[in-house]
Amino acid sequence: MDHVGKSAEDGRALSAQPEDERHDPPADLPPPRRATLRDGTAIVIRPLLVSDREELARGYEELSETSRRRRFFSPPSRLSDSLLDYLTDLDFDQRFAWAAHLEDDPDRRGVGVARWVRDRDDPTKADAAVTVADRWQGKGLGTQLLIALVEAAVERGITAFVADVLWENTMLLDTLRDLGAHVRPSEPGVARVEFDLPTPGSEIDGTAIHEMLVASAAAAS
Repeated sequence: MDHVGKSAEDGRALSAQPEDERHDPPADLPPPRRATLRDGTAIVIRPLLVSDREELARGYEELSETSRRRRFFSPPSRLSDSLLDYLTDLDFDQRFAWAAHLEDDPDRRGVGVARWVRDRDDPTKADAAVTVADRWQGKGLGTQLLIALVEAAVERGITAFVADVLWENTMLLDTLRDLGAHVRPSEPGVARVEFDLPTPGSEIDGTAIHEMLVASAAAAS
């Protein structure tokens, strides 16, 4: 399952990556996090691994057409091998992703994914995206994933997130503008949104960035 917004890097993922461009994961992966959804469900948020490849493909096939379109805009019917290679090729510095599953699920079936990809031209910025399985939308999972994503990005020197959002999503774009995000045209029918991340050590709760994350997560659910 991997939506607001579509990463600009996604278009590059539709062709296979050369072997020398693939990344090795670090020996010390970020530790898992635990969170509680609004309905009391306990979840685990952990690094996405290469071993999650089949689960990622299964989760995508179970997404509704609406959820698929929010993620890719022109969604494929299935995730190709090259796209799965791209989505699981992570070094947790240039490319980072969290996966979420229910704490009490022995099969660790995925319920959400959040990722960022560092901008090649400006490494202080990153393209961000989040997707939540349809059954688990509207429970606060998207917000929890985005908070974890922001904190991981800030720890690694990223100061702003950028994402592509459909212009038709006027409510989200108006909300993000009101909260201080920068919105400009991207490709036809698509807006490019950029917002600054908090400084290291800053609290997120109660801030404009927290409201942006909640609004973005709601649009992805």
